[in-house]
Amino acid sequence: MLNDAETTIYAPRSNPDAPEDERVCVSMRTQGLKLQLYFADLSAEGPVLELQLLPNEDELEPKVLRRLIPSAPLYAQYARAAVRFDRDDVRGAIQALRQVGRPGRGLSDEFYRVVAHNYDALVAESEPHPVKALGLMHNVSLSAASRWLKEARRRGLILEKKEATDAR
Repeated sequence: MLNDAETTIYAPRSNPDAPEDERVCVSMRTQGLKLQLYFADLSAEGPVLELQLLPNEDELEPKVLRRLIPSAPLYAQYARAAVRFDRDDVRGAIQALRQVGRPGRGLSDEFYRVVAHNYDALVAESEPHPVKALGLMHNVSLSAASRWLKEARRRGLILEKKEATDAR
């Protein structure tokens, strides 16, 4: 899957092997592809300016693309954490990416933590329909994704908007 050894951060003019670009690029290898996300600067706080999918040795297969695209917000969260050198967020994003698409029988606390992490990543990336996107990410129905979120909230893993602003 994805690990830190397969991730490279390119700052403008910092490396002669880096893509010639004025933007910050986070390049990672996952699922037989090279995924590159571009940000305006080293804060990586703004929107993802561009996302590139490049084949390694193999062709870009539709089945790989179908799995990868719904997880784009998690890859963006991972890239932002990598740029900030935030090890906890990097580990959380990697763990969430590994859980995507796994079967849901006997759902554990860890599973609901991953669901909460995925949901938070979607909301942080301003996804207008995070429940629908979560369902697509895990290849489940809207009602299943909604049930997972309800249970994650019940377990206290997702704060309601009011609680989140009060906690700040």
